[in-house]
Amino acid sequence: MTKTDGKSEAKASTPKNKHQTLTSPPRSNKRGRPRKADVLAREAALLKAQNEKTKDAENNTETAESEQKQEGKRRRKYTKKAHKKLDISARVFFNNRLSANEADTQRFIPQDEDCERFDEARKAMGEDIGENQAADGSTPSTPSGVSAGIGYQVKKIRIGSFEIDSWYISPYPDEYSRHPLLYICEFCLKYMKSEFTYQRHCQKCALRHPPGDEIYRDSNISVFEVDGRKNKVYCQNLCLIGKMFLDTKTLYYDVEPFLFYILCEYDNGGYHFAGYYSKEKRSAQGYNLSCIMILPSKQREGYGKLLIEFSYLLSKKEGVPGSPEKPLSDFGLLSYRSYWRRSIYEILLEQGVDRISIEDISVRTGMTVDDVISTLQTDGMLQRLPYGLGGYQLVVDVEKTKEYLSTAREKNPKRIDPTKLMWTPFLMKRPVALEGDVNGSAGIAGNSNGLTDGQKEDLDDEAALLSDLSV
Repeated sequence: MTKTDGKSEAKASTPKNKHQTLTSPPRSNKRGRPRKADVLAREAALLKAQNEKTKDAENNTETAESEQKQEGKRRRKYTKKAHKKLDISARVFFNNRLSANEADTQRFIPQDEDCERFDEARKAMGEDIGENQAADGSTPSTPSGVSAGIGYQVKKIRIGSFEIDSWYISPYPDEYSRHPLLYICEFCLKYMKSEFTYQRHCQKCALRHPPGDEIYRDSNISVFEVDGRKNKVYCQNLCLIGKMFLDTKTLYYDVEPFLFYILCEYDNGGYHFAGYYSKEKRSAQGYNLSCIMILPSKQREGYGKLLIEFSYLLSKKEGVPGSPEKPLSDFGLLSYRSYWRRSIYEILLEQGVDRISIEDISVRTGMTVDDVISTLQTDGMLQRLPYGLGGYQLVVDVEKTKEYLSTAREKNPKRIDPTKLMWTPFLMKRPVALEGDVNGSAGIAGNSNGLTDGQKEDLDDEAALLSDLSV
């Protein structure tokens, strides 16, 4: 073993740099104890590190406390807003139409009992459908009683105070078609699935008449003109109702090119929907009526012929003979022939057979010449002249004509009063004298500066429609 003296040992233990004194163990003196200066330096370093940790902990605590205070403020603010929302006793709901209890929707949140009842009802319904399918041999994807490729049919509708059976399938959305009974508001024509929703809607519905212009009023009967472009949803709902009672109707959603004329009965509760007819804004064939429908609850009151007469009144106001869209249904043909016969007979008795022509009848009634000739031929009143003379002659039995008119007036006394019509044709034109004008007006003013705001809007609508047709 080699011996080393104390000086060499001291040199070996000397640190190479000044920072090593903090990390290296304290040096010993000759007696083997650590030096006092090294111990003090180590204690000072430890105390400094401990102080830094304490300061960091205090800073973290202050940050957490400030965050807690801010969170408490946010919670208190949110709680105050929530209490304000929950305090509904002093609020007004739908202009005092609903009370606070009726407006409270908390009771509509499904509970566990409601979920259990729903699962039981769904399970029972699935079992019933499976038994019916097994009995009639239908496919599993098709409910019993409904053939593949055919949608569900709403069996009944409730509109106003009437519950009416449907005649044909109407393309309501699938979630509504599955319900056998639909509830329809008689003012806005919105359809609903449950009676409770319907009652709440009736309490807060702001409409009391169709969303259009009232152009005719006589006693308790009014007619409104509704533009399919301005009130698209209302007109679509109207067409869905019409399809339930018209087999040949194919127009449901493309309502913008049409005008709708709504017949209503007026009382203190508002204007109640009774029927309607539609016509194209710009018909190339000159049709003045495209579709007509009267609710079954309002039928046999003369409203169908009243709307037919109203359509011809508008045709006379426009100065253009009109005709319904062909082909006519069986019921439509009967109604129109009855109206044509009555109108022609009144003209013949008033004017006289010898002093009137078919063209004069067309101008006086607003009917086309073809419809006038067809009606006269059906009644045997148009006969060919002897050979060599050429042409035809009118043969009228005055007694039978008077008897028919007296019966028709007793059966259907409701008539349109032309003096109570307040209407301007939708398709505006330059000043042209309107032949057979009901009110004797010279035509529509060609100067756009004298037009009202509504007439200017109609001009804009016509321009938009013409641009769509040109595209």
